[in-house]
Amino acid sequence: MNLASLGLTPDECSLYLLLVDRTAATAGEMSEDWRPGSSVSATTVLASLEAKGLVTTLTGCPTRHAAIAPDVALDNLARVREQEIAKARAFAGELTERWRRAGRATVPAELIEIVVGRSATLQRSEQIQRTSTEEVLIIDTPPYATEQLGNPLESQLLTDAVTSYRCLYDRSALEIAGKYEAIRALVADGEVARVIPGLPLKMVMGDRRIAMVPLETAPEAISAAAVIHPSSLLDSLHMLFEALWRQATPLTPGLSPGTLQTPHRLDPLDQDVVRLLVTGLTDKAIGRQLDLAERTVQRRVRGIMQIYGVHNRLQLGIRLAQEGWA
Repeated sequence: MNLASLGLTPDECSLYLLLVDRTAATAGEMSEDWRPGSSVSATTVLASLEAKGLVTTLTGCPTRHAAIAPDVALDNLARVREQEIAKARAFAGELTERWRRAGRATVPAELIEIVVGRSATLQRSEQIQRTSTEEVLIIDTPPYATEQLGNPLESQLLTDAVTSYRCLYDRSALEIAGKYEAIRALVADGEVARVIPGLPLKMVMGDRRIAMVPLETAPEAISAAAVIHPSSLLDSLHMLFEALWRQATPLTPGLSPGTLQTPHRLDPLDQDVVRLLVTGLTDKAIGRQLDLAERTVQRRVRGIMQIYGVHNRLQLGIRLAQEGWA
Protein backbone atom coordinates (compact mmCIF):
# COMPACT_ATOMS: atom_id res chain seq x y z
CA MET A 1 0.00 0.00 0.00
CA ASN A 2 1.25 3.48 -0.79
CA LEU A 3 0.89 5.35 2.51
CA ALA A 4 1.77 8.62 0.77
CA SER A 5 -1.75 8.54 -0.73
CA LEU A 6 -3.06 8.95 2.83
CA GLY A 7 -1.12 12.17 3.30
CA LEU A 8 2.04 10.84 4.94
CA THR A 9 5.47 12.25 4.11
CA PRO A 10 8.26 9.88 3.02
CA ASP A 11 9.89 10.22 6.46
CA GLU A 12 6.59 9.40 8.21
CA CYS A 13 6.01 6.40 5.93
CA SER A 14 9.43 4.88 6.52
CA LEU A 15 9.40 5.43 10.30
CA TYR A 16 5.86 4.08 10.72
CA LEU A 17 6.68 0.95 8.70
CA LEU A 18 9.78 0.44 10.83
CA LEU A 19 7.75 0.79 14.03
CA VAL A 20 5.07 -1.64 12.82
CA ASP A 21 7.64 -4.44 12.97
CA ARG A 22 8.41 -3.69 16.65
CA THR A 23 6.39 -3.93 19.81
CA ALA A 24 7.75 -0.57 21.04
CA ALA A 25 10.89 1.55 20.86
CA THR A 26 12.39 4.77 22.13
CA ALA A 27 13.13 7.66 19.81
CA GLY A 28 16.83 6.91 20.24
CA GLU A 29 16.40 3.28 19.25
CA MET A 30 14.43 4.30 16.22
CA SER A 31 17.09 6.81 15.21
CA GLU A 32 19.71 4.05 15.15
CA ASP A 33 17.82 1.98 12.58
CA TRP A 34 16.13 4.80 10.72
CA ARG A 35 18.00 6.87 8.19
CA PRO A 36 15.68 9.55 6.82
CA GLY A 37 16.69 11.36 3.70
CA SER A 38 16.41 14.69 5.46
CA SER A 39 17.66 16.33 8.60
CA VAL A 40 14.33 15.81 10.41
CA SER A 41 14.79 13.97 13.70
CA ALA A 42 12.99 10.77 14.66
CA THR A 43 11.45 12.60 17.63
CA THR A 44 9.86 15.17 15.33
CA VAL A 45 8.51 12.52 12.98
CA LEU A 46 7.16 10.43 15.88
CA ALA A 47 5.32 13.49 17.18
CA SER A 48 3.79 14.02 13.74
CA LEU A 49 2.73 10.38 13.50
CA GLU A 50 1.13 10.60 16.95
CA ALA A 51 -0.80 13.70 15.90
CA LYS A 52 -2.13 11.77 12.91
CA GLY A 53 -3.23 8.87 15.10
CA LEU A 54 -0.68 6.31 13.89
CA VAL A 55 1.58 6.17 16.95
CA THR A 56 0.98 6.19 20.69
CA THR A 57 3.37 7.05 23.54
CA LEU A 58 3.56 4.44 26.29
CA THR A 59 3.88 5.26 29.97
CA GLY A 60 7.10 4.46 31.79
CA CYS A 61 10.75 5.36 31.60
CA PRO A 62 12.37 5.62 29.18
CA THR A 63 9.61 6.94 26.95
CA ARG A 64 8.69 4.36 24.34
CA HIS A 65 6.51 4.59 21.27
CA ALA A 66 4.34 1.96 19.60
CA ALA A 67 2.45 1.80 16.34
CA ILE A 68 -1.32 1.77 16.58
CA ALA A 69 -2.91 -1.22 14.83
CA PRO A 70 -2.78 -0.42 11.09
CA ASP A 71 -6.34 -1.60 10.41
CA VAL A 72 -7.58 1.04 12.85
CA ALA A 73 -5.07 3.83 12.27
CA LEU A 74 -5.00 3.70 8.47
CA ASP A 75 -8.76 3.34 8.22
CA ASN A 76 -9.22 6.49 10.31
CA LEU A 77 -6.67 8.30 8.16
CA ALA A 78 -8.45 7.16 5.00
CA ARG A 79 -11.76 8.43 6.37
CA VAL A 80 -10.21 11.84 6.98
CA ARG A 81 -8.96 11.93 3.39
CA GLU A 82 -12.40 10.89 2.10
CA GLN A 83 -13.99 13.72 4.07
CA GLU A 84 -11.49 16.17 2.60
CA ILE A 85 -12.23 14.91 -0.92
CA ALA A 86 -15.98 15.19 -0.28
CA LYS A 87 -15.53 18.78 0.87
CA ALA A 88 -13.41 19.54 -2.20
CA ARG A 89 -16.11 18.11 -4.46
CA ALA A 90 -18.78 20.14 -2.71
CA PHE A 91 -16.67 23.26 -3.13
CA ALA A 92 -16.17 22.39 -6.81
CA GLY A 93 -19.95 22.31 -7.13
CA GLU A 94 -20.22 25.75 -5.55
CA LEU A 95 -17.55 27.09 -7.91
CA THR A 96 -19.40 25.60 -10.87
CA GLU A 97 -22.57 27.43 -9.86
CA ARG A 98 -20.58 30.66 -9.54
CA TRP A 99 -19.06 29.98 -12.96
CA ARG A 100 -22.50 29.53 -14.47
CA ARG A 101 -23.89 32.64 -12.78
CA ALA A 102 -21.06 34.60 -14.37
CA GLY A 103 -22.88 34.07 -17.65
CA ARG A 104 -20.29 32.03 -19.51
CA ALA A 105 -22.81 29.38 -20.54
CA THR A 106 -25.01 32.05 -22.12
CA VAL A 107 -22.36 33.25 -24.55
CA PRO A 108 -23.44 31.76 -27.91
CA ALA A 109 -19.88 31.16 -29.06
CA GLU A 110 -19.24 29.02 -25.99
CA LEU A 111 -22.33 26.80 -26.21
CA ILE A 112 -20.61 24.49 -28.71
CA GLU A 113 -16.93 23.67 -28.38
CA ILE A 114 -15.13 22.01 -31.30
CA VAL A 115 -12.47 19.45 -30.38
CA VAL A 116 -10.08 18.36 -33.14
CA GLY A 117 -7.79 15.33 -33.16
CA ARG A 118 -8.28 11.73 -32.07
CA SER A 119 -6.20 12.13 -28.90
CA ALA A 120 -8.06 15.31 -27.91
CA THR A 121 -11.48 13.73 -28.45
CA LEU A 122 -10.57 10.65 -26.40
CA GLN A 123 -9.25 12.87 -23.62
CA ARG A 124 -12.44 14.97 -23.66
CA SER A 125 -14.62 11.87 -23.54
CA GLU A 126 -12.72 10.61 -20.50
CA GLN A 127 -12.97 14.02 -18.86
CA ILE A 128 -16.75 14.06 -19.28
CA GLN A 129 -16.97 10.64 -17.63
CA ARG A 130 -14.53 11.39 -14.80
CA THR A 131 -16.22 14.68 -13.85
CA SER A 132 -19.73 13.21 -13.80
CA THR A 133 -21.06 12.60 -10.30
CA GLU A 134 -24.54 11.28 -11.05
CA GLU A 135 -25.01 9.58 -14.42
CA VAL A 136 -23.22 9.03 -17.71
CA LEU A 137 -25.32 8.35 -20.82
CA ILE A 138 -23.65 6.66 -23.79
CA ILE A 139 -24.84 5.88 -27.30
CA ASP A 140 -22.58 3.20 -28.74
CA THR A 141 -22.69 2.18 -32.40
CA PRO A 142 -20.18 0.76 -34.89
CA PRO A 143 -17.78 1.23 -36.54
CA TYR A 144 -15.05 1.28 -33.91
CA ALA A 145 -11.58 2.74 -34.25
CA THR A 146 -9.80 0.12 -32.15
CA GLU A 147 -10.10 -3.56 -31.29
CA GLN A 148 -10.79 -2.65 -27.67
CA LEU A 149 -14.51 -3.36 -27.30
CA GLY A 150 -14.94 -2.44 -23.63
CA ASN A 151 -14.57 0.74 -21.61
CA PRO A 152 -11.90 0.35 -18.88
CA LEU A 153 -12.62 3.80 -17.46
CA GLU A 154 -16.29 2.94 -17.06
CA SER A 155 -15.38 -0.27 -15.24
CA GLN A 156 -13.18 1.72 -12.87
CA LEU A 157 -15.82 4.37 -12.16
CA LEU A 158 -18.53 1.74 -11.66
CA THR A 159 -16.29 -0.25 -9.32
CA ASP A 160 -15.52 2.90 -7.33
CA ALA A 161 -19.26 3.75 -7.30
CA VAL A 162 -18.41 7.21 -8.60
CA THR A 163 -21.32 7.42 -11.00
CA SER A 164 -23.92 5.29 -12.79
CA TYR A 165 -24.03 4.41 -16.48
CA ARG A 166 -26.88 3.90 -18.92
CA CYS A 167 -25.73 2.74 -22.34
CA LEU A 168 -27.60 2.30 -25.61
CA TYR A 169 -26.00 -0.16 -28.03
CA ASP A 170 -26.84 -0.49 -31.70
CA ARG A 171 -27.97 -4.03 -32.45
CA SER A 172 -25.30 -4.31 -35.14
CA ALA A 173 -22.65 -3.96 -32.39
CA LEU A 174 -23.69 -7.34 -31.02
CA GLU A 175 -22.76 -8.93 -34.34
CA ILE A 176 -19.11 -8.05 -33.72
CA ALA A 177 -17.22 -10.96 -32.19
CA GLY A 178 -16.46 -10.32 -28.52
CA LYS A 179 -18.71 -7.27 -28.14
CA TYR A 180 -21.39 -9.12 -26.19
CA GLU A 181 -18.82 -10.38 -23.70
CA ALA A 182 -17.46 -6.85 -23.28
CA ILE A 183 -20.95 -5.47 -22.66
CA ARG A 184 -21.83 -8.29 -20.27
CA ALA A 185 -18.71 -7.51 -18.22
CA LEU A 186 -19.76 -3.87 -17.94
CA VAL A 187 -23.32 -4.89 -17.01
CA ALA A 188 -21.86 -7.13 -14.30
CA ASP A 189 -20.02 -4.06 -12.97
CA GLY A 190 -23.30 -2.12 -12.77
CA GLU A 191 -24.00 -0.67 -16.20
CA VAL A 192 -27.63 -0.61 -17.32
CA ALA A 193 -27.64 -1.55 -21.00
CA ARG A 194 -30.26 -1.65 -23.76
CA VAL A 195 -30.12 -2.55 -27.43
CA ILE A 196 -31.91 -0.99 -30.39
CA PRO A 197 -31.33 -1.05 -34.18
CA GLY A 198 -30.42 1.99 -36.22
CA LEU A 199 -28.87 4.36 -33.71
CA PRO A 200 -28.18 7.65 -35.52
CA LEU A 201 -25.01 8.79 -33.74
CA LYS A 202 -22.38 8.16 -31.08
CA MET A 203 -22.62 10.21 -27.90
CA VAL A 204 -21.36 10.53 -24.35
CA MET A 205 -23.25 12.79 -21.92
CA GLY A 206 -22.41 13.60 -18.31
CA ASP A 207 -24.97 14.66 -15.71
CA ARG A 208 -27.14 16.27 -18.41
CA ARG A 209 -24.74 19.23 -18.29
CA ILE A 210 -22.33 18.39 -21.12
CA ALA A 211 -22.27 16.05 -24.10
CA MET A 212 -19.93 15.16 -26.93
CA VAL A 213 -20.94 13.93 -30.39
CA PRO A 214 -18.74 13.31 -33.45
CA LEU A 215 -19.02 15.72 -36.35
CA GLU A 216 -18.68 12.95 -38.95
CA THR A 217 -21.42 10.46 -39.79
CA ALA A 218 -20.62 7.01 -38.38
CA PRO A 219 -16.89 7.69 -38.02
CA GLU A 220 -14.40 4.91 -37.38
CA ALA A 221 -11.88 7.18 -35.69
CA ILE A 222 -13.41 10.32 -34.22
CA SER A 223 -11.09 13.08 -35.38
CA ALA A 224 -13.45 15.98 -34.69
CA ALA A 225 -16.29 16.32 -32.23
CA ALA A 226 -18.69 18.90 -30.87
CA VAL A 227 -18.87 19.38 -27.11
CA ILE A 228 -22.31 20.71 -26.21
CA HIS A 229 -22.74 22.86 -23.10
CA PRO A 230 -26.08 23.64 -21.37
CA SER A 231 -28.46 24.75 -24.13
CA SER A 232 -31.61 23.72 -25.97
CA LEU A 233 -29.40 21.50 -28.14
CA LEU A 234 -28.15 19.63 -25.07
CA ASP A 235 -31.74 19.23 -23.86
CA SER A 236 -32.71 17.86 -27.28
CA LEU A 237 -29.91 15.30 -27.19
CA HIS A 238 -31.10 14.16 -23.78
CA MET A 239 -34.68 13.87 -25.04
CA LEU A 240 -33.43 11.81 -27.99
CA PHE A 241 -31.58 9.45 -25.67
CA GLU A 242 -34.62 8.97 -23.42
CA ALA A 243 -36.93 8.37 -26.41
CA LEU A 244 -34.58 5.74 -27.80
CA TRP A 245 -34.13 4.24 -24.33
CA ARG A 246 -37.87 3.64 -23.96
CA GLN A 247 -37.95 1.78 -27.27
CA ALA A 248 -34.81 -0.30 -26.65
CA THR A 249 -34.60 -3.87 -25.37
CA PRO A 250 -32.92 -4.36 -21.97
CA LEU A 251 -29.87 -6.56 -21.70
CA THR A 252 -30.80 -8.21 -18.43
CA PRO A 253 -27.80 -8.80 -16.16
CA GLY A 254 -29.24 -10.88 -13.37
CA LEU A 255 -32.01 -13.11 -14.65
CA SER A 256 -31.03 -16.61 -13.71
CA PRO A 257 -32.72 -19.90 -12.96
CA GLY A 258 -33.02 -18.88 -9.31
CA THR A 259 -34.62 -15.49 -9.94
CA LEU A 260 -37.11 -16.11 -12.76
CA GLN A 261 -40.71 -15.96 -11.54
CA THR A 262 -41.61 -19.10 -13.47
CA PRO A 263 -41.48 -22.86 -13.07
CA HIS A 264 -39.17 -22.98 -16.13
CA ARG A 265 -35.44 -23.10 -15.62
CA LEU A 266 -32.79 -22.30 -18.20
CA ASP A 267 -29.13 -23.25 -17.98
CA PRO A 268 -26.55 -20.42 -18.23
CA LEU A 269 -25.92 -20.93 -21.96
CA ASP A 270 -29.65 -20.87 -22.73
CA GLN A 271 -29.92 -17.64 -20.75
CA ASP A 272 -27.24 -16.07 -22.96
CA VAL A 273 -29.06 -17.28 -26.06
CA VAL A 274 -32.29 -15.70 -24.77
CA ARG A 275 -30.60 -12.39 -23.91
CA LEU A 276 -29.31 -12.08 -27.46
CA LEU A 277 -32.45 -13.51 -29.04
CA VAL A 278 -34.69 -10.81 -27.56
CA THR A 279 -32.44 -8.10 -29.00
CA GLY A 280 -33.32 -9.31 -32.49
CA LEU A 281 -30.00 -10.90 -33.43
CA THR A 282 -29.97 -13.64 -36.03
CA ASP A 283 -28.98 -17.18 -35.08
CA LYS A 284 -25.71 -16.69 -36.94
CA ALA A 285 -24.89 -13.50 -35.00
CA ILE A 286 -25.81 -15.18 -31.70
CA GLY A 287 -23.48 -18.05 -32.55
CA ARG A 288 -20.67 -15.59 -33.31
CA GLN A 289 -21.03 -13.99 -29.87
CA LEU A 290 -21.27 -17.28 -27.95
CA ASP A 291 -18.77 -19.20 -30.08
CA LEU A 292 -21.45 -21.66 -31.21
CA ALA A 293 -22.34 -23.05 -34.61
CA GLU A 294 -25.51 -21.63 -36.15
CA ARG A 295 -27.15 -25.05 -36.03
CA THR A 296 -26.30 -25.35 -32.34
CA VAL A 297 -28.04 -22.02 -31.70
CA GLN A 298 -31.08 -23.20 -33.65
CA ARG A 299 -31.16 -26.43 -31.64
CA ARG A 300 -30.90 -24.42 -28.42
CA VAL A 301 -33.78 -22.17 -29.48
CA ARG A 302 -35.94 -25.18 -30.26
CA GLY A 303 -35.11 -26.60 -26.85
CA ILE A 304 -36.10 -23.32 -25.16
CA MET A 305 -39.38 -23.36 -27.13
CA GLN A 306 -40.07 -26.87 -25.82
CA ILE A 307 -39.33 -25.78 -22.26
CA TYR A 308 -41.90 -23.01 -22.58
CA GLY A 309 -44.39 -25.17 -24.43
CA VAL A 310 -44.64 -22.88 -27.46
CA HIS A 311 -44.57 -23.71 -31.17
CA ASN A 312 -42.94 -20.70 -32.83
CA ARG A 313 -40.62 -17.79 -32.08
CA LEU A 314 -43.45 -15.28 -31.87
CA GLN A 315 -45.05 -17.23 -29.03
CA LEU A 316 -41.64 -17.61 -27.41
CA GLY A 317 -41.09 -13.84 -27.61
CA ILE A 318 -44.41 -13.22 -25.88
CA ARG A 319 -43.59 -15.65 -23.07
CA LEU A 320 -40.13 -14.18 -22.59
CA ALA A 321 -41.59 -10.66 -22.44
CA GLN A 322 -44.04 -11.82 -19.76
CA GLU A 323 -41.09 -12.96 -17.67
CA GLY A 324 -39.18 -9.70 -18.04
CA TRP A 325 -36.61 -10.76 -20.61
CA ALA A 326 -37.68 -8.10 -23.05
